[in-house]
Amino acid sequence: MKQALIGLLLIEVVWLITGCAPARYRGEAGSRAYFDDLSGCGSVYVVRSGDTLSEIAARCDVDMMALADKNHLAPPYTLYVKQELTIPSGSSSRSTVSHRSAKTQPSSSAYKKANFSWPVKKKLKYEYVKDASGLNSLRIYGGIGDGVYAVAAGKVVYAGNGIRQYGNMVVIKHDTEHLTVYAHNDSLQVKEGQRVKKGQLIATLGQTGSVKKPELYVEARYRGRKIDIKKLF
Repeated sequence: MKQALIGLLLIEVVWLITGCAPARYRGEAGSRAYFDDLSGCGSVYVVRSGDTLSEIAARCDVDMMALADKNHLAPPYTLYVKQELTIPSGSSSRSTVSHRSAKTQPSSSAYKKANFSWPVKKKLKYEYVKDASGLNSLRIYGGIGDGVYAVAAGKVVYAGNGIRQYGNMVVIKHDTEHLTVYAHNDSLQVKEGQRVKKGQLIATLGQTGSVKKPELYVEARYRGRKIDIKKLF
């Protein structure tokens, strides 16, 4: 039940970022036709304009969390047009559309393109934390109010607290097709749609969300998929 609730909250944030209404708001008949259309639901699904992770999961008859895990996606589950998602095995096989196999691991270009700077300027304690797929995220421990800085130039695509366990969060889309997430902030110093420079103050470190002491959680993605942030610094 708790996981399902978190999933719903994550979906709400996706709606905010993409600015697209979910299928059920397209009208009863339109929504049903959308979900009954299994085109594209082979071993690989190519993201279309307006798609959200929940819609794709419903269309392809798979669990949304399983779909996210298979593709190393994490909140706020931002998707891009033409992004390829691997559909978990056991999903519907009624599709007549063939697709080439998608890579399940990020390409080397995901790391070569990045030129990230450290997200804090003080010398603070930090650790890398691996997920089930062996990909690292970053946790930095400091004092409430310590500055949090953009690791690279880009556009703020989310700034808010729509996901309870992540607290006050900022998501930046960079010009290199990378996306970075900064969570558990005390205050947010930027707004959605704002352009930021590398090293610009975007938030202050805090203790919001499901953390027991002040920390900054940082995660990186490339073309929508989570990548190992340890390789970017």
